Amino acid sequence: MANDIDTGSISPPQRKPESTVNVRGLSESELEIYVSALLTSIGEAPSGSSAGVASLAAVWVISQVEEACGGGHLVNPKDLTKDDFATSTALSRMLHRQIHKQDAPLVEL
Repeated sequence: MANDIDTGSISPPQRKPESTVNVRGLSESELEIYVSALLTSIGEAPSGSSAGVASLAAVWVISQVEEACGGGHLVNPKDLTKDDFATSTALSRMLHRQIHKQDAPLVEL
């Protein structure tokens, strides 16, 4: 039986980052820098705003941001579209939007 695992695919880093980032307090551009650093750490160096993000890498980045938010889900993977991770910029904007949607206080009408 042939090995069906692509040997060129990425894998998450084996060690935890030394420092914890408060992603809830990051601006959109700061979160984009953080997302780019995460992608670089797994060999997915984004080269400009038009570089696509592999879906496996995007799911891993989402899990890291969710963990940095203190657990819980920010994003339902079923609700993701290709546009949400078409670029590292799109991925970071979507995550920033979801973080602030979750943090938004409820307003009584």
